Amino acid sequence: MDMDERDFVDLLRHEPSAGKIFLKDYRMVMYSACALGALRKELIETLGWEQTRGLLKRFGYAAGIADAKALAERFPEAEPERQMVFGPLLHAVEGAARMERIPDRSQVDLRQGIYHVEGYWLNSFEAEQHLEEFGPSPEPVCWNLAGYATGHSTFFAGRPAMAVEQECRAMGHERCRFVVDFTERYSSEFDLERRDYEALRLPDVLRELKDTIESQRDRLRQRDRTIEALHAKLKKRENLGGMLGESSRLKRALAMAERAAPVDSTVLILGESGVGKELLARGIHQKSRRADKPFLPVNCSALPENMQEAELFGWARGAFTGATASRAGVFESAHGGTLFLDEIGDLSLAAQTKILRALQEGEVKRLGENRIRKVDVRILAATHQDLERMAGEKAFRQDLFYRLDVVRVHLPPLRDRDNDALLLANQFAREFAQRFEKPAIGLDGDALRAIAAYRWPGNVRELRHAIERAVILATGPRIGRRDLPERVAAAPEAQPGSTGAEPAARGDDERSRIEAALRRAGGRRLQAARLLGMSRATLWRRMKKLGMLGR
Repeated sequence: MDMDERDFVDLLRHEPSAGKIFLKDYRMVMYSACALGALRKELIETLGWEQTRGLLKRFGYAAGIADAKALAERFPEAEPERQMVFGPLLHAVEGAARMERIPDRSQVDLRQGIYHVEGYWLNSFEAEQHLEEFGPSPEPVCWNLAGYATGHSTFFAGRPAMAVEQECRAMGHERCRFVVDFTERYSSEFDLERRDYEALRLPDVLRELKDTIESQRDRLRQRDRTIEALHAKLKKRENLGGMLGESSRLKRALAMAERAAPVDSTVLILGESGVGKELLARGIHQKSRRADKPFLPVNCSALPENMQEAELFGWARGAFTGATASRAGVFESAHGGTLFLDEIGDLSLAAQTKILRALQEGEVKRLGENRIRKVDVRILAATHQDLERMAGEKAFRQDLFYRLDVVRVHLPPLRDRDNDALLLANQFAREFAQRFEKPAIGLDGDALRAIAAYRWPGNVRELRHAIERAVILATGPRIGRRDLPERVAAAPEAQPGSTGAEPAARGDDERSRIEAALRRAGGRRLQAARLLGMSRATLWRRMKKLGMLGR
């Protein structure tokens, strides 16, 4: 008996003249999602978070039982395993969410006493309305969906089952992820949720909870499964170069880079400091035909002007004072592979001229030598500066700009990436907790709101350092606002559903960015450099170019 959501639409009997809708002989009612969101808000404000959570789970449990009874009467010939599938299909028709099962992590055989389902709730109305009314949440919020799955599964399985939401879009995750199992096999998670169902008086489940030793064993087994599932999920969600994020602007940039990766064309990566330009360049190299050859990154802003040519192209013995032996430059060292020239806008015009020849002719000449050496190198270049404007002002060679600008990829700043800051913050918290051998740690609502409101001028690099500090300072299982750097904790509150990003009025204008950082740092250049995610020396050089010294 194969059915989908369209078949279940026909199961509903509408009687508009009587103001009624029926499933079998059970009356159904449709409500606006916004109205249900408003009800949730009023309940939380009146009863408090915990009481509302329990009430909505018990309400969902009753709905799951009622739908299960109606389906059992409508399809008496269907096996319980098949009837269990009908419930999620009906819930999709009712507009609550669409359930997507993870096949390789689900197994149902009621005759053998096996019932373990892992899956996702897609387009959950609860996560959507909670974000609209309250913004990011420190814990899962699909309470009605969890209760419905618990009631529906318990009815058809003939013994107590429990649905537990482990990840939620309201927390910054990509999708709402849940697990359903028999309560005796899932006692660790049920122990955390027991009070939400106490009004239902599930005696069989509560008796199972008395076995403390078995409870501890189940907790450890489930923790291992959860860690494995998280690792698998994160692996699937990784973008090119391992970059984590779901915003449309980031996805467009990564799609462009993905298309350019297999060919040997030059790629120009633009973006503010700290957005992950080198990470993207490594990802392009790993997807190219040169993946098994060297990837050599060079920070052009760190090369002294009088040594740029020597470092890039090498030198012969005796070419200058101190050159006691010949040495290959980075172009030769990267032969056959990829050379990543980061902050290429900081190179001198003389060095730019030599790079143009190397790109056009595929050959280099060491300083102090007449010998021409052939090189096969793919060039990836990056900068936070406006090279097109610099070329027009003769501060960057126009012909080199056109040679580099074959494929242009603009990585957006973190403030323009929707809720990616929350997704990254959760991932960094897990990563640093593991590195520092601390228990699993999350972020509470205040910390999430501060992260969403802050502009992150240092982008992903700044966020990573902020979460590292917070994990070190946190004394409990949750990172609070007080654990974040003062500048982040002091960020004004974002409006519900907002990422906290202000309109990008300043754009990528270098002068405006530096002036804004100096204002925030009270004129202290070292602090301003840190806000911009660069060294004090780099900030000084850029201020010199812009005629901003003497401030």
